[in-house]
Amino acid sequence: MSAKIEQLVAMRLNTYFKHQPDTAALAELKTELSADLNEAANDKAASGLEPEEAVAGAFSDFGDINALIKQINEENGTAEHVHGHQVIVDDNGIEIDDGKTLKINADGLSINNGTIKADANGLKVGNWILDEHGLQNQAETDFDDERRSQQRGQSQQQEQSQRPGETSQPETDADQEQSTTDDAATDESNQHVTANLDDVYRERHPLVNEQRVSLTGLAHIAINYRAATVKVLPTREAGDDVIIRDYMNYNNPAYYSQVTTFEDRLEIVQGKVPFLIPLRVHVQILIPASYAGQLTLSDRSGNVIMGNLQHLSELQLQVVSGSARLVAVGMTTFTSEVTSGSLTMADVQVAEQLVLNVKSGRARLLDVAAGNYNVRVTSGSVSGQQVRGGGQWTAKSGSIKLALAAINGDTTLAAHSGSIKVSTPTDASYRYELESQSGRVTAPHFAQVDHHADGYQAGRVGTTATYLISGRARSGSISLR
Repeated sequence: MSAKIEQLVAMRLNTYFKHQPDTAALAELKTELSADLNEAANDKAASGLEPEEAVAGAFSDFGDINALIKQINEENGTAEHVHGHQVIVDDNGIEIDDGKTLKINADGLSINNGTIKADANGLKVGNWILDEHGLQNQAETDFDDERRSQQRGQSQQQEQSQRPGETSQPETDADQEQSTTDDAATDESNQHVTANLDDVYRERHPLVNEQRVSLTGLAHIAINYRAATVKVLPTREAGDDVIIRDYMNYNNPAYYSQVTTFEDRLEIVQGKVPFLIPLRVHVQILIPASYAGQLTLSDRSGNVIMGNLQHLSELQLQVVSGSARLVAVGMTTFTSEVTSGSLTMADVQVAEQLVLNVKSGRARLLDVAAGNYNVRVTSGSVSGQQVRGGGQWTAKSGSIKLALAAINGDTTLAAHSGSIKVSTPTDASYRYELESQSGRVTAPHFAQVDHHADGYQAGRVGTTATYLISGRARSGSISLR
């Protein structure tokens, strides 16, 4: 670190904070800005710039610091303590001790909870008011006002007694508008997910950095972000480069994606995440559509969008407290873990194994096919429409609701304390075996029943009945339609 750069950064920052209140939030912000800007300026100096130019460039790249300070004040308040008093200075005026000691704003001035008050109506000191009518005692004025108010109230009661049958409106316009909005709301499960992802290439934040890595020789791309919107899409350019584009509201090289390669592995990791600066990061990772290697993607608290990549050998996805959307993606194997987040898969083809583990989250499958499913839900939910393939579906304490488009494999359903509902095509043919210890089991009413006992049913639907659907429930329920 250059002492000269450190001094120049401190001098510039002081001009931004000179007239700001002395709050803990702003003190933390100033410290964080100082570290980030020093780092950015030293990087520029290392490329050959003079300290003055490097510092000016770092501040210019970063963005509007005044707007950032304003946002921090709005989010954390501008209160400071002066000699035991709390002072707030903002666009609304000045307050000391929440306005009890002193309050100055567009309405006027108030001291000591209004003991002394000056506004457009005049000057008030104690019970005395000085206005255009002269000097008056407030106690006498209040008595006269109260008497006149009582007289008006008696007159209104007499008028109302002469108009019986009038009722107040049962619902306001706002209530009616809210009711209309509620009635118009649609269930998320019915929303259509399209494979047209043209819009996701456009960003509202400025592009601050772009990096390129040749795809040649790469067999594994690993992506890891903590708090960002990550979009993994096919590149629209000719060539075999993987393109990493950072879009963000504050520009600092420390925040850029960190890209490294090791033999046949490309690692893309989120840069520094500031503690107090409200950084918004959108990242586009553009991969040639021909890529047929392994892809690992983890995003802890952001959003993930992946689409139109059809030749992946393996996809591993981890979502924590965020959301992920896969559209028109094809792969040999797929493994995903969703914790307190959500996953939507639409038009997804998995040639072999699909493994999905949902913990306190939600997964939605629309037109998904897999050679074999291994889905486990704990305190969450999985719903599926147009699902193809057999395998294992387990609900420990959550729920699974499936609409199968085809039965082309044995399917095992297990419900511990959750519930499982499965519907099959009208022309489907299969065998079934359902058993429950203390839960409810429902079999198709048009099935041919082979065995029926307390808590147990077995039979067949159709004539060919190649595959078996088996269900076991402890204290949950299984419904097969």
